[in-house]
Amino acid sequence: MEQYIKKPAIDLTELAIGIIVLGIVVSIGATVLITQRDSRLTELNVISTGNETTPATDGGDNLANIWVKNIGTVTNSTGGETIPTNNYTTAIDSFGTGTVTFDGTSAYNSSNVNVSYTWYNTSRADFDLANKAAIGLGEYGNWFKIIVIVGVAALVLSLIFLAFGNRSAAGEGQVGISY
Repeated sequence: MEQYIKKPAIDLTELAIGIIVLGIVVSIGATVLITQRDSRLTELNVISTGNETTPATDGGDNLANIWVKNIGTVTNSTGGETIPTNNYTTAIDSFGTGTVTFDGTSAYNSSNVNVSYTWYNTSRADFDLANKAAIGLGEYGNWFKIIVIVGVAALVLSLIFLAFGNRSAAGEGQVGISY
């Protein structure tokens, strides 16, 4: 018979708690950063872009500049006439990307049009820094799912190790006999 000392299993509870705390701290920081960025948006200078040529498609086409404030007139690039608004829709998403989408049955569909719009000049340093950081954290949402999965796995493993680790009340290893 050989006598040996069993070592207790590794407790991963601290790791799971650390991952959860990290996720909460980064989420709060990202929220504060994006709020800071968005609060400065309306303080920026507004620039007008006239007659930006873009294809008229029923799939929609994004305008060249981001942080669009307002989409104005849309004209035919060959004839110069203003296109009635029942031929297209405009949208500005939460990231400031302006899109012009033409009706598939419109006579102007699949031709070039000129779009006039205004947009915020985001090159100012106090906005640019927060904007670049927010864009960098944009991928955080994908990583957060992975962090949560790893955290849950760590928690489950720690519960398994605690349940089957043969830990004594004093936290020291137990003496056993091996055959």
